[in-house]
Amino acid sequence: MVITITGTDLDKGSAVTFNGIAAKTITDNTTTTLKVTVPEGATSGKLVVTAASGTVTNSYDFIVLLGLKINDKDKAEMVWVPGATFTMGSANGFGIYDEFPSHQVTLTGYWIYKNDVTVAQYRAFCTATKRPLPELPFGLSWKDITGWNDLALQQHPIVNVSWNDAKAYANWAGVTLPTEAQWEYAARGPQGCNYPWGGTVSKDDTYNGWDQTKSADAITSMYAGKSTWPVDSFPAGTSWCGAQDMAGNVRQWCGDWYGEYDAVAVTNPTGPATGVRRVLRGGSWFGGNYALIFSIGNGRGANRNGDRPDNCGNYIGFRCASLAPGP
Repeated sequence: MVITITGTDLDKGSAVTFNGIAAKTITDNTTTTLKVTVPEGATSGKLVVTAASGTVTNSYDFIVLLGLKINDKDKAEMVWVPGATFTMGSANGFGIYDEFPSHQVTLTGYWIYKNDVTVAQYRAFCTATKRPLPELPFGLSWKDITGWNDLALQQHPIVNVSWNDAKAYANWAGVTLPTEAQWEYAARGPQGCNYPWGGTVSKDDTYNGWDQTKSADAITSMYAGKSTWPVDSFPAGTSWCGAQDMAGNVRQWCGDWYGEYDAVAVTNPTGPATGVRRVLRGGSWFGGNYALIFSIGNGRGANRNGDRPDNCGNYIGFRCASLAPGP
C-alpha cells in the first residue's frame, strides 16, 4: 500500500520508518511530496521521515480509513468497520469484574459515527421534531455561554441527554445507537487494544498504554479548566477505524440493556432482552477528585457501565451507527 506524504524538505534522499521499521520509498519524489510503501492492509501507525542530513524532519501518526460516508439526515461523518470475529471483554484477572468472561463475538460490517453527536446536530433534531433542548450545564466549558445556540458550543458533543433522547435522535437520523459489541470493536480493533490508540492489558499493568495527551480525559480537562472539548480536538487518540473520542470527552449510550456476559460465542449480539440500566461506554472529561482513576479506568476500551435510560448527566452524550451496505 502506498501512502503519499506532503511537507517540506522531502526528497528521495530521505529515510522513512513505519512503526520503527525501514519503509520502502518510491524514487519519483519531489521536495514537497514523498511516496512510501507500507505493509498491505495497514490501517494505522507512525511514519518518521529523516532527511539525508540525519535530521528528523517530520513524524506522522496516520489512520487509513476503510470507508467514509456522510449520513444524509444529520450530515454526520461515518467510518466503516468491516465485519470480523473478535474477543470481547477481558480475561479473568485482567480487568474489572463485569468485563468477564471474555468471549468470541462475530459482527457484520457496520458504520459508526466518527464523532459524538454535536450540539449543532442535536439542535437541528430538536428544531425539526419540536423536542425541548436539554438543560444547559454551568461552569467550565459552559461558563459565560448564553445558550445552546452559542457559536462556541456548536462543535462540542451534546450532553445532558438520556438514553431515551439519544434513541429518539437516532430514529430521526435514520440510524441506531451502536450495540455494546459494535462500540467495543470500533474502540479496540482486531488486536483488542487497551485504549483506542494502543496498549495491551496485563495482570501487572491493567492500564498499559495510557496516554493522557490523546483524549479529552478528566486530567487534561481539569488542567485546562474545561469540561467538554470540540470534536476532532485529539486526532492522535483516533481508534484503528477512524472513530474519535472513544476514551474521553463524554461517555456514550449504547443500544443494549446492561447485563452480565456469557462465555458462549455470539453473532451480532444486542444484549439482554430486558433490564434496568442501559450501557454506557467510553471515558469522559469528568473526574473531580478521582480524575486519574476515572481517566485511565473508564478510558479503557473494555470498560463498561450503565445508567437508567431516563437519567442524564453533563458528561454523557452518544454517537450513532448504521448497518447500511459498506463501501
